[in-house]
Amino acid sequence: MFAQPESYDVLVVGAGPAGLTTAAGLARAGVRVLVVEKHAGTSIFPKAAGVRPRTMEIFRSWGLDQRVYAAGQDVRLELGISPVLAAPVVAVESLGAPVAQYVSSMSPAPFAFVPQDHLEPVLLEHVQDRGGQVRFRTELVGFEVDGDGVRATLRPRSGSGEYDVRARYLVGADGPRSTVRRALGIEMEHLGSEGRHLTYLFGADLDRVVSDPPFALHWVTAPGAEALFVSSGRHRWGYGWEPGDGDPAVPTPEQVVARIRASAGLPELDVELQGEFEWTFGAEIAARFRHGPVLLVGDAATRTTPRRATGMNTGIAAAHNLAWKLAWVLRGWADEALLDTYEEERRPVGLANALRSLQLREDPQEASGLEDFGVTYESAAIAPTQHVEPPATVGERAAPGRRAPHAWLDLTGRRVSTLDLFDGRLTLLAGREGGDWCAAADRLRVGDLPLAVLRFGLDVPDPDGSLAIRYGVGPRGAVLVRPDGFVAWQAQRPSGDRAVLLRDAVELVTGRAEATDLADLSA
Repeated sequence: MFAQPESYDVLVVGAGPAGLTTAAGLARAGVRVLVVEKHAGTSIFPKAAGVRPRTMEIFRSWGLDQRVYAAGQDVRLELGISPVLAAPVVAVESLGAPVAQYVSSMSPAPFAFVPQDHLEPVLLEHVQDRGGQVRFRTELVGFEVDGDGVRATLRPRSGSGEYDVRARYLVGADGPRSTVRRALGIEMEHLGSEGRHLTYLFGADLDRVVSDPPFALHWVTAPGAEALFVSSGRHRWGYGWEPGDGDPAVPTPEQVVARIRASAGLPELDVELQGEFEWTFGAEIAARFRHGPVLLVGDAATRTTPRRATGMNTGIAAAHNLAWKLAWVLRGWADEALLDTYEEERRPVGLANALRSLQLREDPQEASGLEDFGVTYESAAIAPTQHVEPPATVGERAAPGRRAPHAWLDLTGRRVSTLDLFDGRLTLLAGREGGDWCAAADRLRVGDLPLAVLRFGLDVPDPDGSLAIRYGVGPRGAVLVRPDGFVAWQAQRPSGDRAVLLRDAVELVTGRAEATDLADLSA
């Protein structure tokens, strides 16, 4: 007799930032998740390093923010420009990071600079601590979709033989050359490319010629030695350039070391080459993010250029969006139709971010931090609304489809953010006189549906009423916030039976109702 294949709720292919974030969100919800990765471990290259405030908010909601900050380094979040690294800086340019003072008013989580090979181990440990399984040196050979989900064939690179696993859902987080996406026949829409780039990781003591803290990126302009130095840890650097027509296709180690010394302006610099990778500076997006029980995330779905720390953060935000929806469907708290809203919500954001990453300069009309706090979702799981506020005020007030506003609270002597209230559950924030919403929630609760009701001025400190105003909640009104911290529904001065209103709002957010059926919910 043939042994029955192992069975999981979700199989995630790829253990990069997006794959590990997806797995962490699932494992935190009690979902049986298996991650497979063809490489021997997490990334050995720094690759992406800028961790934007919205991403740090996600990590904060999981209790990981301090570990992530500790894995990072102190840098100037700017681009320094000089003829060679050892020469005086002649110009400084923005990298698109929102101004720290602005971030501190909008978020509990500052920007972090954490090389990807330092971030991934933090996420990996969290996945495993929460019961998720991760198998390295294991590649996906193929898969079949049937009425019960997916049957996937895996091959350990140790040569021990192929085996099958079953999963209700398969998540392809396996990079821009995704095996999962190609098997589905999903095309990538190419948005733009700026050529082939080479990047080398090297060790060298450059303390005597760089500022303290160093620039996150440093561009040198000397003819024949143009290159970008990327700070990647203590005495560790990335060195990248775009090979010209006269450059060797694959330079020798001696040629690379000579070029690094020329770009640094230090002919005797002791250089230790530690690794290399070739990549294309470009952007593209998948035509679809979902095909039945198979979903795409990270670079398998959206690839951006590195400008303004766009790529990794886009993938992590999409993974966070996908993970809670998959978990709620698997736990029986939501209808499978909710999964359709993953593409509805995240593909427009991915497209906008990819196009933005192709721009050499930021659009001066865009408010700083719009990429973090100005994301607006429109989907069948969000109450329809008209967004009329100017970009400069985005993130300051609650609205359906928008991230809930941040404010500091003192809860029994603990300083917390409003954003700390939402992970893992639906949260109904009601006005001071909204006791009837509590009764409505008690009537609605079935099984173990995670739903909490908090009242401004009682459960949530709001001494002057300003927080309720920011959340658009009158004394008897309410706003419903999703587990990912995005507002799904809002009723400032509602009329009608609260139990019916809340039931309809919950059915909306869990994919059991059409948004068009809820047009009068916020009356």
